[in-house]
Amino acid sequence: MTMSATVRTTGGPAPAAAGLLGSWVEAHEETCRGGRTYRVLVNHRTGQATELTGAEAALCDQLPSGAGGGRAGGPDAATLLAGLREQGFLAASPPPPPSARRRVEVSVSRLDLRWTGAGRLVRAVHDRGARHLFHPAAVTAQAVVALAGLAALAATLCSHQRFQLRVHPAQIPLVVGLSLAAVGVHEFAHALVVVHHGRQVDGAGVRLHLGTPAFYVESVSALLLPRRHRLVQAAAGVWAEWQFTSIIALWLWRSPLPLAIPLLHRFVILNAATIATNLAPFTGLDGAWILADTVRAPDLARRSRGSVTRLAAALASRQPVTGEDHALAAYATLNGLVAAGLLATGGFFWYQLFGDLAATLTHHGLAGWLTLTAAAAVLATPALSATTPRLAQAAASARALHHALTFRLQWRWRIPATRHLAAAFPPIARLSQHELGLLAGHLHRTHRKPGPRPSYGVVHAGTLTATASTGALVTLGPGATWDPSHQLHHTTRRATLIHIEATTLHQLHTPSPTPT
Repeated sequence: MTMSATVRTTGGPAPAAAGLLGSWVEAHEETCRGGRTYRVLVNHRTGQATELTGAEAALCDQLPSGAGGGRAGGPDAATLLAGLREQGFLAASPPPPPSARRRVEVSVSRLDLRWTGAGRLVRAVHDRGARHLFHPAAVTAQAVVALAGLAALAATLCSHQRFQLRVHPAQIPLVVGLSLAAVGVHEFAHALVVVHHGRQVDGAGVRLHLGTPAFYVESVSALLLPRRHRLVQAAAGVWAEWQFTSIIALWLWRSPLPLAIPLLHRFVILNAATIATNLAPFTGLDGAWILADTVRAPDLARRSRGSVTRLAAALASRQPVTGEDHALAAYATLNGLVAAGLLATGGFFWYQLFGDLAATLTHHGLAGWLTLTAAAAVLATPALSATTPRLAQAAASARALHHALTFRLQWRWRIPATRHLAAAFPPIARLSQHELGLLAGHLHRTHRKPGPRPSYGVVHAGTLTATASTGALVTLGPGATWDPSHQLHHTTRRATLIHIEATTLHQLHTPSPTPT
């Protein structure tokens, strides 16, 4: 089940926000764990959702209805409104109506086929009989099937049937068909719960997932379900898929077809493992949504993203951290490990499914190798499209972490140098504690020469020979100060100067203009 935001809420729009937003937008609030309040905006025309932080929600409430430029709230409000305008949330900048969108959308880069009319199909199936699946009697019958499926699974595991992981090329269509049926039941159950509780399905489709075709369903309206309904919706997929697996397991147990026994045996065991994995409470799996709503933290995935970098930077700079910061970082670390494990597992099972077929192609000379290369390129395209933005984000996070750690280690010379400069030069001594802290961050450590611009500095190592303002040559050793009037004459090999340019110092000391 695909949803377009990590925070799903219930409530109503604030009066000021309601005047800014288009009639196609729903704004809801929810009190989360720890008393935090989050607001999410859902755009029913574009199928997008965006979460507002507490500060952004306050800005939105302070703006007058119909505000266009955000001048009343300053630059932060202008930035917020520009983002909302770009995404089509504001009444003054409406996106195209839904009728202008194509019914079938194809993405070659993602190998994705999407149908926007799936909502009507799900609604028709629900109204013509599927709604009875939510009746207590039907739920009881489903529980009986689920328990019987557990017994059948145990019998399958204890049977003397040999487990065949490797698939013959001729069996691939049947294996893929069973997998598609299981995933189709899974996704349809998600959609059915959304429709049953009065919300709409935006679309459905099929795409490649880990090299094999898989169905998916999209519903931004699922973000607006009450918390209990969200829990049911998140669990409905694995529940329905287990019903399907249980029926196959019971058939295999009681009246199997001899020729189908190996494949059904393989399907029951692997799909049971897949269902158990999908219940794991990690990002990208249904278990993550279940966990988030169980602990009343619907924004868990978003808040854990980047938490390792933030925690490392805070520890490096000796900023206060909380137990929640440690918990989010631990959860993010586990998410990364589980994602790597799932990717490796997917590659292993892909090889078991298509390995023999690939080996057969390699024995057909150049034509076979070209076919295999083309297939690999096609299969790799969605993975590359999805991975490239995340790699850029990971690189940015790594750079930020490296900068924070490096800056923290540099405090060993920045703080003493700042104190030395403040004691030696009156212009620096007049700075406030806050300005001295900024000055420490602007210090440069230069080897052999201080640079072309006038600077205030202190010699850290080695010696420098310079011409003073009186014209005399002076030799400056460790601890000596460097005046802006000094002109460099000679340095030793190890000479190091910690300094700040006079122009930068002037900017730090110049008071900011008071806004009118």
